[in-house]
Formats: sequence, structure tokens, C-alpha cells
Amino acid sequence: MIACFGALPQAFEQQLQGLRRGAGLVLLVDNNPRPALAERLDPAATGPAGEGPEGFGALEILWNGNRGGLAGGFNRGVERARERGARWITLLDQDSTLPPGGLAALRRPWSLWPEGRWLVGPQVIDAQRRQRHGRWQPYGQEAEGLDCTRHLISSGTTFLARDWPLLGPLHEGLFIDYLDHDWCFRAQARGFVLLQSRAVALQQQFGRPHPNPLCRACGMQLYSPLRHYHSLRNLRWLLRQPHIPADLKAKELLKMLLKPWCWLAFEPDRRTQARLLLRALRAPLPGPAPGAAA
Repeated sequence: MIACFGALPQAFEQQLQGLRRGAGLVLLVDNNPRPALAERLDPAATGPAGEGPEGFGALEILWNGNRGGLAGGFNRGVERARERGARWITLLDQDSTLPPGGLAALRRPWSLWPEGRWLVGPQVIDAQRRQRHGRWQPYGQEAEGLDCTRHLISSGTTFLARDWPLLGPLHEGLFIDYLDHDWCFRAQARGFVLLQSRAVALQQQFGRPHPNPLCRACGMQLYSPLRHYHSLRNLRWLLRQPHIPADLKAKELLKMLLKPWCWLAFEPDRRTQARLLLRALRAPLPGPAPGAAA
């Protein structure tokens, strides 16, 4: 399932065609304010919507209108995939690229331990830095090629459709930033183990290259002022959640004490940056995480 918003990457249709060869159903969630995705796809390149020919998975386009942001797009997509009888579900966004055979490799833990509670993702390659993103450690000798981690980005994450009620939906009040942190740590609190497959490398574009060399050296990417708003507001929410580890709260808080000054000093449209940062500090916080006690 692929959540789409705005302009599509140049290689998107080629990626979509490859996914249709490896999946029973490819569900595109059109998160644009108005339905636009069907008009932007070339059926000659992707194959027509509907049931595909033999060896070619079905394609369905579902319009969500950005209701609930990225979280809402994923949630609507998962609900529809379950209605269509999907067994496994893999979340993707339009900026992610899986290699051939990637979907099958992400399902490997269930062939080793069919009754386990797993969230499985690829190793994530930061397309700008050209290196693996995040932290991990080998899961065990019997699980060659699998690493254990505390955090997966949503794109590439694979799970059994039957586990969705226990996992719970992504928090639509967060809209986009810190979605993955909340969902992953909620899953671990409910008994799920997070794994990364070294056999699958997902190329992920995190924002745009920052125009300031000092910011680039610090690992910052360029995002819009609105993304900064969601990031700061959502961090205020995240710091109050009991399922988020204290060390991660401390790390994210330390970064947030520094980043707004860089946004104001080194990024375009400083007046809008300042206005949205002040709004983020005063904005009402999202409600409790889905499934959490009130």
C-alpha cells in the first residue's frame, strides 16, 4: 500500500509496475486534497487499474483527501486492504523504492516463527548521505540476515493483516511527524518485536538537501515551515507519553532545543518560520494514542 501526495517521483511508475509483479494487490492512497492520482499515472507504464493479468497484481486507487495526513492515508489503506482479504500488508510512501523480491524477503520472519508478533522493515538507506539510517543489532544466529531495532520508519514496514486490531492505527492527530515513534513503541508495549531485513535495502529521501553547509554537516535536511510546526508540536505531545523511552525523549528534546534556532537563522521565509514555531508552542496537543487509556 502506497500513500501518495503531491508530485510523483520520476521513477514512480516503474516502481509501481515492479510491485504489481510481487503483490496480489497494490493499493494507492491518493492523499491529495482533490482526486488527482489517476490522472497522473500512465496506464501504458503501470498497467490498468483493476484486476491485473496473470502474474500481475490488482491495482486500486483510494482517495483520502489528506484526512488525518500521512497517518490517515495509511489507516484508510490498511482498512481497505483488510476488506480485500490481504494477508500481509506493507506500508510505503511515494519516495520509497524497494528492490525486486523485497516484499517476499520482508515476510521471511513468519516462515521462521509463524506465531510470532513481528513488525518487519527493510534496512533504510538515506539517499542523501548514502548510508544506513538508524540503530540496530543482530537478532540471533538462527535469524541470519535479520536485525533487531527499536524503531522502524513506516515506509517498508510489513505486518500480518490479522495483527492490525492489536497494533492499532497510526495516530491521526499527529498527522505526520513522530508517527513512527509512537506506533513502534506502542507495538513493542503490546508484545511485538521489530526487525529489519538486511536482504532489503530501501532508498529513502529525507527532505531536501539543506542549503547551509553547517546544517548539512549536522545532518539536517530542509523541510517546510509547516513540517517544523508539526515536529515541534508533536514533540511536546511525545514527551508526555509513558510508552516512549526516557532516553529517546531526552535525545529528541536536546535536538529540538537547537534546531529551531537553525531554522530561523539559516532557512528561507524566517517570518513564517517564527510565526509557526510560536503557534506550535501554544497549539492544543493531540489526544491520547489510539488504544491508550483515557
